[in-house]
Amino acid sequence: MMRRLLVLLGVIVVLGTLIPLGAMPPLPVIAQDSTPEAQLDTSSVSLARTDVRLLLPYGAQGLDADLATAANVTGVCGFSSLMATGRPDAWDCLGDDDQIYDPCFENPYAPADAPGELVCFTSPFAADVVLLALDEPLTREKESPADAAADPWALPWAVELANGERCVLQSESELVLAGEAVHYECADGGAILGEVDSRLPVWVVSYLAQDASETTLAEVAVAWS
Repeated sequence: MMRRLLVLLGVIVVLGTLIPLGAMPPLPVIAQDSTPEAQLDTSSVSLARTDVRLLLPYGAQGLDADLATAANVTGVCGFSSLMATGRPDAWDCLGDDDQIYDPCFENPYAPADAPGELVCFTSPFAADVVLLALDEPLTREKESPADAAADPWALPWAVELANGERCVLQSESELVLAGEAVHYECADGGAILGEVDSRLPVWVVSYLAQDASETTLAEVAVAWS
C-alpha cells in the first residue's frame, strides 16, 4: 500500500514539471470591497471669496412674489439710508406712524418723478416687508448722514458668516467694547465689533459669540447691500 502511494506522488511531481506555468489555469481572485473614499469635511474648507449681493426687490412686473406685505404706511423719505449706505436707491424714511423705516428701496421701473411707493426691510433675511406710499416726492439731492462710512462695504447692511451666523447692521452703535463699536447684532446672540475688513477676497470680522469672553476672527460668506 505504501509503495503505491509513493509511486502516485512521483507521477504527480513529474507531470508538474512537464506543464508550463502559462498553461495553468488562473487562480480564482476573491473580490474585495473597494476602500471607501474619505468624506470631505466642508466645515474646514476655506472660502474662495466673499459673495457680495445686492438686494433687488422689484422686477419688471412689480414687487418680488416671494415677499409678503406685512403693513402699508404712508410717509416721507429725505435722507440716505443708514443701513444700505452704498445704495443710491435706498432711503431712510419716516412713516406717518412716527416709525423710521430703513432701508426702503425705490422701484427702478417706476418713473423717477413718480416713484409711488417704496419697499422697506428689516433685514435681507426677512420675507415680510412694509410698503411705504410717499406723501411727498423724493428729494433727489439726498442729505447724507454725517457718520456715513467712506467705504460703504466697510459696514454692509447684513452679513452671513462662514459659521452660519447672520448679523444685521444697527442704525445706532451705542455699545463700545475694547474701543470698538458694536455695529452688528447677530441672530444667535453674538455681535460684530468694528468694521468689516474687505481688503482680501475673503472678508473677515471680529466676532463675539454670545457669553464669550474673547473675540474670534470670522470669515464673511455673504455680504448684502
